[in-house]
Amino acid sequence: MSLFNLAVLISGSGTNLQAVIDAVSDGRLPNTKIALVVSSRSGAYGIERAKKHGIANIVVDRSNVDKLPEILRFHNIKGIILAGYLTILPPDVVSAYEGKIINIHPALLPKFGGKGFYGIKVHQAVIESGDKQSGATAHIVDCGIDTGPTLVQGILSVQNKDTAESLQKKVLEVEHIVLVEAIRALVKGEIDILINNPKTIRMDKGDL
Repeated sequence: MSLFNLAVLISGSGTNLQAVIDAVSDGRLPNTKIALVVSSRSGAYGIERAKKHGIANIVVDRSNVDKLPEILRFHNIKGIILAGYLTILPPDVVSAYEGKIINIHPALLPKFGGKGFYGIKVHQAVIESGDKQSGATAHIVDCGIDTGPTLVQGILSVQNKDTAESLQKKVLEVEHIVLVEAIRALVKGEIDILINNPKTIRMDKGDL
């Protein structure tokens, strides 16, 4: 069986990228290869993670984002993972990979999604809302911002003592689990199953 070539797109430290690298390495993502890491920033530490593991990598910022479709074709990419990628994908990329682009978002969409909700801002909004639950959502990317169909959500309790920073740390661990679960479905050709019946993982109960 030929390997399923993934491109992982990042903008920062690449912790979710590392989670995917680890899942490929330890067999949780069989028949999967991270064929390319694309960063929107030249100084992103995620590039160093890619280099350490011998993964092809390239910086594609807003000035040359029009080259992204050609780059993806050159590397025979079958699926795209947005792992902390803070740039809007060109519409032709979304169209070419329809149903094969997964984003990980640090909240329980549709809450706390859309323009302006990224990084610590998401967690600060959750704390200020008084919500008792938060978590992470893996979803299909469409032409909107955080609007595509949900695939997997990991849910945890927000404690009274939580700050935006402590919640961010806890949710990041959830992101790793949720993202790998969604990628597994993508590689196995089972995305439609999750679109029709999204999976919920209740982290407080230790379901995984």
